[in-house]
Amino acid sequence: MVTNEFCVEMTQRYIQKRYGKVRNAPKLVAVKRGWSMVPFKNWLYGKNAPRMQDLITLMADCPELEKEIIKTVKETRKCLQEL
Repeated sequence: MVTNEFCVEMTQRYIQKRYGKVRNAPKLVAVKRGWSMVPFKNWLYGKNAPRMQDLITLMADCPELEKEIIKTVKETRKCLQEL
């Protein structure tokens, strides 16, 4: 089953892949997306998961994250159908 910790780790993994090597990534991405730096840093360092509207923006910006989330939704759907 999907847990909050799983969502945090998955988001962090793909944000790190996308922005981890970008100098000043929290500042650059936050300004570009209209976010505060603190939430983006929290996602980048795995402290918490983004809100739904921010997750959708991240998915639009990171196709790999979008694919992983869609895959997770499909797997969860299969598990629910087995109940």
